[in-house]
Amino acid sequence: MDIFERYANESNIEGVDQYNACYGGQAAGLCTQAWIESDRWDGRYGIAVATDISEAHPMGMAFVGAATTAALFFPDAPLPHHSQRASCVMHRFDFCKPVGWHDIAPITDGKYSVECYLDALDVCYATLRQKLNGRGPLEVTDYNVFHTGGGYHVVRKAFERMCRAEYKNLKPAERDELNQSKLAPSVSLLKIIGPCHTVSSFLNTASVCMNTMEKALGKVILVFTYGSGCAASLYQMRVDDVPFFDTLEVWKLQFYRNAIKLKPWESHIHNFYVETWMKFDYIPHGRRTGKISVWSYEDDVYYLMQIDKFGRRFYHRGGLATGPLDDSLRLPVDKAEERPQREHFGPILQRPQPKAKLEDSKEERFREIEYAMAFGEEVESSKYEALAEHTDRYNPNLKVTIRRPIAQKAIRVEPDGQSHTYQIVGTWSSRQPEDMPSAMSGGWFFELTLGENRWESFYLIQDGDPEKRIYPSQPRASCSSAEVVTVGPHSGGPKHEWLLDCRTRVNVPEEQVGMPGDKYRVTFRWDTLKDLTWEKLKGEKGEVAPGQYYISGSWTHWEFVELQPDNTGLRRRKQGWYSTEAQMTSLGLEFKVVRNKDPSQSIYPQAPPPSTGLAVTQHSPICGPDDGESGLWKIEDSPGTVYRISFFRDPADCESMRIDWKKVEDRPLGAEPEPAFFLVGPYNDWGANGATRMHRVDDGIFAGEVPIQELAADPNMPLTKQPLMPFRILMHKMRSRCIHPDQDQCSQLSEHKVLMDENKDNFSWHIGRHPSDKAQKGDSFSVRLQVAKDGSHVVTWSKQN
Repeated sequence: MDIFERYANESNIEGVDQYNACYGGQAAGLCTQAWIESDRWDGRYGIAVATDISEAHPMGMAFVGAATTAALFFPDAPLPHHSQRASCVMHRFDFCKPVGWHDIAPITDGKYSVECYLDALDVCYATLRQKLNGRGPLEVTDYNVFHTGGGYHVVRKAFERMCRAEYKNLKPAERDELNQSKLAPSVSLLKIIGPCHTVSSFLNTASVCMNTMEKALGKVILVFTYGSGCAASLYQMRVDDVPFFDTLEVWKLQFYRNAIKLKPWESHIHNFYVETWMKFDYIPHGRRTGKISVWSYEDDVYYLMQIDKFGRRFYHRGGLATGPLDDSLRLPVDKAEERPQREHFGPILQRPQPKAKLEDSKEERFREIEYAMAFGEEVESSKYEALAEHTDRYNPNLKVTIRRPIAQKAIRVEPDGQSHTYQIVGTWSSRQPEDMPSAMSGGWFFELTLGENRWESFYLIQDGDPEKRIYPSQPRASCSSAEVVTVGPHSGGPKHEWLLDCRTRVNVPEEQVGMPGDKYRVTFRWDTLKDLTWEKLKGEKGEVAPGQYYISGSWTHWEFVELQPDNTGLRRRKQGWYSTEAQMTSLGLEFKVVRNKDPSQSIYPQAPPPSTGLAVTQHSPICGPDDGESGLWKIEDSPGTVYRISFFRDPADCESMRIDWKKVEDRPLGAEPEPAFFLVGPYNDWGANGATRMHRVDDGIFAGEVPIQELAADPNMPLTKQPLMPFRILMHKMRSRCIHPDQDQCSQLSEHKVLMDENKDNFSWHIGRHPSDKAQKGDSFSVRLQVAKDGSHVVTWSKQN
């Protein structure tokens, strides 16, 4: 509590201290969860802190890990508690400390402790299985987490006990496979740190996340937590989002970079910790006796300084290695209760200062980032020049390439001393460039009116040239971030944009929050470094341009069809309704809504995790407008059925949206939609930047153009740097109807078959693969698709004159 009061001036705290052996950490978590789910919850997030303080003698140190976890509980968390929970609390004298116990270590019986552990597991397993209507908990979960107080061998023993209970005739090979897939991801931290207690369920859940990351999305984790006494719970968690963890390897590097290596016989310092049990009027002396340098203390650790005659413990951040508290952190109660301060415990020492490291200036560091983003690929690809290629005389399959380094040009992105104009390209103008006037104080500015999304994204261009883009080094960047570098003017690099987010969000500054109609000024300066900022213009209002809404669906080849205002029936009384009609064909009715024909303003349903088996409905949560692709709405019915699809967005509340569809009639289908074919390849980012539609040139023959834009490196080709351009064909832009060869890197002269399916292997034709193509950078090739009456396909191409 001292930390909250002293460093945050916060005392409005609710919580429970749990003293329940190993189960105490999990009990704190369940209490926090219960508070957030209760009708008394006031909107604040909760933190459950679990600690292992190693209350054992040095001879028992093999069974105590040193770990602490803090688990954040909040609505819509990435790891929500899922489905049912089973608990077991039984009266057992195991791992206990009698009242007034004389020793820091509890009474233990290793064999009996394991028996209690397994008894609790059996009870929890049976109860949870009953709550799941007879389904086995292992059957419905993907990963398993167990309490690790006794180490890995106990964890494996418990897991195999559950396997035997669920799979009666389990073979050893099948058991090992289950162990590897369901248990192994949870024990990586256990094997590094050692047995842990109150923290183990949280720590081992973190191990699963660190090992699996995005692979765990939609998966279910089964957690068994236990504490002597005994108390236990068995519950499930579902991975709804990638949790906030580093990968395991990154975590190890960061966490152990300041670790102190200590030999086993040097761990006698723990004896002095044992001495503090039930001690009064005590000054810690283990580090002085062990001659451990005060400069090995860590600045962010709270060290015990004294236990006074009343048993009160006093700590200081950094111990003897740091100075007194800043006056701003002192409390009146320090004096009222005569709490000893840092100066009470000895002289203030002067920390030895390491030699100053010469660091690059901010300007140099930002330039380095900008050059790497704007020119990294170009510089890297031209470091060496190939001179010749030889075949090894002793190994004909081995080819040796002789190269020489190319003198690198100094690449600079600096003011050129010329006069330039700058334009801003943003979502408020359907991405039409608008001039930025010169500011009296220097630089260029633009005043925009916030639209109904309450956010706008944009980038800049120089001299009206789309190839001279100016953009941030991070996607969806805020100008308030000190590490965002402004890159350009440049024609390559990632398609990053700035995001002016004015919604009420945790990461949005209060002074930036606004409503539709509020005006903001964007200012761009280019002195030594480029700098972009924005500010809200207080008291100024502008006219909000209403958005136009389009449907992008399977029956439209994912082209945009405008939704018309719907004033029928009861909807006449309320603005914001739009609708269209669509007929069910073999293309199906899958769709999303897009504002202003801008894919970055897509509106779509939140797809439930695949493990739930649930489908998207009219009542699914609605996401967007943003550039996400979480899911699509899908209507299923018989061919010929006509539906009216309606979309609503409340003009007074931009985040209030609805979607619904109603059957209108059964109309004769007439004929199936005319076949439509589209070319995709790297030149249009495989369709992400718009697919090339092939036009009909004759009955059953379609043609389209593919440009040769990139020089693709191919290790199987000679050193002529033959240009290559892979491509595929999509029917109706449907990934499930991909027309492709049955082999990769296929030329038109290669013997192959043409298939139409999902193309899970991503096979492609490659223009330029065969020397007869004579492909050169800048050429354009006409690709022809011939569709036979039996449904077979033939693909050929030729160079355009």
